[in-house]
Amino acid sequence: MKKILLILLALPLLGISWLLIDQYVLCPTIQFPASKPFAGKSIYNPYQHIDSSDIAVANFHAHTKAWKGLTNGKGNGGDVWRRYDSLGYTFHAVSQYFNIDTFNHNQGNYIPVYEHGINFKKTHQLVIGASKVQWKDYVFPQSIHNKQHIINKIAEDPNVLIALNHPDMLSGYKREDFEQLYNYDFIEVLNPQAQSFSAWDAALSSGHPVFALANDDVHDVFDNKLLGKFYNIVFAAKSNRYGLMTSLKEGNYFTVWAPEGNENLKQKRSQIESIKNILQSVAVSSVIDTIRLIGQHGKLMDLQTRKTGIGYHFLPADTYVRVELIQKNGTRLYLNPFFRD
Repeated sequence: MKKILLILLALPLLGISWLLIDQYVLCPTIQFPASKPFAGKSIYNPYQHIDSSDIAVANFHAHTKAWKGLTNGKGNGGDVWRRYDSLGYTFHAVSQYFNIDTFNHNQGNYIPVYEHGINFKKTHQLVIGASKVQWKDYVFPQSIHNKQHIINKIAEDPNVLIALNHPDMLSGYKREDFEQLYNYDFIEVLNPQAQSFSAWDAALSSGHPVFALANDDVHDVFDNKLLGKFYNIVFAAKSNRYGLMTSLKEGNYFTVWAPEGNENLKQKRSQIESIKNILQSVAVSSVIDTIRLIGQHGKLMDLQTRKTGIGYHFLPADTYVRVELIQKNGTRLYLNPFFRD
């Protein structure tokens, strides 16, 4: 009996020891390329293919009951579709931990998504367009090499788009990480738990062309006050997965933070009127309560209030410019960056 007890005590210790060795000894050492600001004579315009007659509202981060209730979530995939359909969403992904929900998988607007990461610091990734789950993860607080190795493992599937989730939540990603990390597509800047603008500006200031995502990250789809506060308005998505993926890759969308939430489709479409003309000179039209232009290292480059528009042309020292629009009702719109290329 004593021997059995010793074995039972030893097994967890051996398991923990293996996890520590795997993470801190066996993980590859990554040679990070030198970070440098965007440079070049041309300006990348994420809205060069804008089509305001073809818009879609999207949420990519929602949880339901999964893994027999071991994870935090209520309802099922059908409940997510029905609730977000009622709010005018075209795309409403279910992002279970390490599991691709297949509800309505035959529909053209079905998007396979899962959330990767079960670890102490919530260093999570959202994997969009996945056909299978990447199981590799590191449980304990991750080094920069751990984080990059996991990103690279997920990116072995060439068809996926990768978002780094809620960086400022439990410091799953540190601001300085974004000066080095690469091989991903988005930062989940807007999330109920954390708004991570400093992470986004750190990545952009280091020359990493990544776009923002906004998601409800809802765990109880039946709670109205949790829905529709953070979302993405996508241009030229053609209401199908392939059009959506193309527009996401190009950055042909913007993110919205609506404090009241639960806006209907008509209200969401009204956001489009605020930025109907998006030009390479960073111009907007319609009356906006506050317009902010943000550049290298998150510097405020211009601020205008109660203006019908604003224009800005890149100066030789400028590397990127992103636009924030704040409406009178508190709704905030965040455009993807224009940057040197």
